[in-house]
Amino acid sequence: MGVNMRNARFLFPALAALILAGCQKKETQAAAPPPAPPAVRVKAIRVEPETFAATVAVTGSLHSRAMVDVKAQTTGRVVRFPKEEGDRVTKGEALVWIDDEQYRLAVRQAESAVGVAQAMLERARVQEAYAKSELERAGNLLRSGGITDRELKSAEVAGQDSRAQVALAAAQLDQARATLDVASKHLRDAVIHAPVDGEIQKKWANPGAYVEPPTALFTLVDNARLELETSVPAAELAPIRAGQRAAFRISSFPGQTFEGRVVEILPGVETESRSAKVRIQVPNPGGKLRSGMFAEGEIQTGVTARAFVLPAATVYRDDAAAKSSYVFTVEDGKAVRRPVRIGRERDGQLEILDGLTAGMLVIAEQSIELAADVAVEVAEAGK
Repeated sequence: MGVNMRNARFLFPALAALILAGCQKKETQAAAPPPAPPAVRVKAIRVEPETFAATVAVTGSLHSRAMVDVKAQTTGRVVRFPKEEGDRVTKGEALVWIDDEQYRLAVRQAESAVGVAQAMLERARVQEAYAKSELERAGNLLRSGGITDRELKSAEVAGQDSRAQVALAAAQLDQARATLDVASKHLRDAVIHAPVDGEIQKKWANPGAYVEPPTALFTLVDNARLELETSVPAAELAPIRAGQRAAFRISSFPGQTFEGRVVEILPGVETESRSAKVRIQVPNPGGKLRSGMFAEGEIQTGVTARAFVLPAATVYRDDAAAKSSYVFTVEDGKAVRRPVRIGRERDGQLEILDGLTAGMLVIAEQSIELAADVAVEVAEAGK
């Protein structure tokens, strides 16, 4: 028993020392900082100045500047119309013939009336000359006492009447000639000519049809002179000027781009849509384009030679119209939030007016893992 007590005196201090050492080890482990989170792997874009072309999007239909609905100007039955839809015609070419028999007869009748009026005028002039000579003779006789004043007055009245008859005959001749002109016009109107160069887009009448003014006969369109008329929001009108280049695409010709020039910006803004009409002249030398085709494109409103341009996906903004937003750049292995000022936008690319300098690395993709001072590792850097 004595031996056990002596052993216990040495055992208890040893156990206490072991317990104290274990407690100190636990305290040391609890005080150690947690390990740093792994860096976020990102793709980055190096900012370099480049050329940036600003544009305004446009859509609309092509239409011809020379689209004409040709109508009948006289009454009758169509006897000839040999052209078909799609046929090319030239200005002044005869296209439609209307039965003109009654108009030919009317012209002959009017010509005869003109001949009669001319004869009546000649007769009146002869009578006027005779009355004038009689008045001169009466005056000589009155001075010699051969006639009375009453007979002189009769000669004077006859002279006045003869002059009036000449004036009447001349007016009747003018009337007959006017009637002939009308009849001749009706005869000419029986043949309809193309008012402009173009193609027959639609035939509204065929041989055998009875027409009268203003019956439509055909529609003529000149696809060599096309225009794109588009509505542009008032907020985007300021940079648009006459003469600016426009590029557009037609679904009928995939992969092809056509060009035009702004020729006019209409002065008024429509109150309902808050937009204004812009006319774009479209050359069509190859004849591919047709009036009525739908076009989508853009007007090039300006070019900046040295601009900072970023994909829209790199910029954080509250909405698509926001002009003051931010990006994350990579600096010293960390993400740095930098405010930027947005300029123009084109095809998913944003012009950055302020906030960046050349050579900066901008994180290319948005991520919920990114925040200011978060450690990042650039997996891929490009332009």
